[in-house]
Amino acid sequence: MVALFWRWGLAIVALAGLCIFILNFADLRFFADILATADPAWLAVAFAVQAATYFCTAALWRQVLAGAGIVIPIRDLFGLALVELFANQAVPSGGMSGNLIVVRGLNRRGVPASIGATALIAATLSYYVAYLFVALSAFMLLWHMNRFSNAWAALLIAFVTVVLTSAGVVLAVAVSRGRFIPSFARDYRPVARIVDLLLKVHVDMLQSNRLVVETIALQSAIFLIDSATLWCAARSIHLMISPEAAFISFVFASVAATVSPIPLGLGSFEGTCVAMLVFFGGRLEASLAATLILRGFTFWLPMAPGLWMIRREAGYLPRYTSLPISKEQDDESNDS
Repeated sequence: MVALFWRWGLAIVALAGLCIFILNFADLRFFADILATADPAWLAVAFAVQAATYFCTAALWRQVLAGAGIVIPIRDLFGLALVELFANQAVPSGGMSGNLIVVRGLNRRGVPASIGATALIAATLSYYVAYLFVALSAFMLLWHMNRFSNAWAALLIAFVTVVLTSAGVVLAVAVSRGRFIPSFARDYRPVARIVDLLLKVHVDMLQSNRLVVETIALQSAIFLIDSATLWCAARSIHLMISPEAAFISFVFASVAATVSPIPLGLGSFEGTCVAMLVFFGGRLEASLAATLILRGFTFWLPMAPGLWMIRREAGYLPRYTSLPISKEQDDESNDS
């Protein structure tokens, strides 16, 4: 618990220090004027665009569940997407806390534990593949603009190493049913519960070409939508950048946050995003304003509804329509 508070404190201090550092060399009044005069219409568009990310996440889960003959209304999964995001942000644990809540939420909706665990593995692996594809696309765009340098190459190598290692570990753990997880780690209750879920994963479902393509496409769409949110945020404060510049700026900021040791990329994401927007010709104050507006939509805005919905999940027992499932799956649901 002490380490958790220390990490959060470090992240908050880093973010505050970044803002103070930048504003120390910028026109504070101009920055305040930018935020005060942001175009409400473009902010509304940014809000609507960002909401589409939750629909993509819900659609991803729906496709995996449909492959097992289970149909849950997408509006119900949309709420669960908010809950997962809130849990991962409230308790930084590499997605572990949110994943466990998703499995429990799916189980409350009648989904067998094996199918819920399979959905999470599919979502995780497709995320890494989509992330790698999107990042490589951003680096290629920068190279096409003749702005690629050795520093960017070093960042790319570090990112590819982190992503491939993470994806390899997830795949190895899933295929081996958790046999590679050290015994001392299994003494940690959340890890022990994840190992128990891994024993029930349907590896054959993960080998479905259609599922692989659909999940990677949905995960890639989330990155593109987040980039569009940044572009709308920039337009709201009259920062005219191209969609390509917004895409590269968002992806590079995400890459920097991934290779950074600070939880959730607080500070490292903002700093890189501001630097990239300035790199593409944006004014410093406007670039910071656009970045903070984006961070507000992607990070802080879901906090309040997430807190309300996670409390609602505790007693949530909805009805939904499903196709018949096997007796083995039904037994798994009862056991969990």
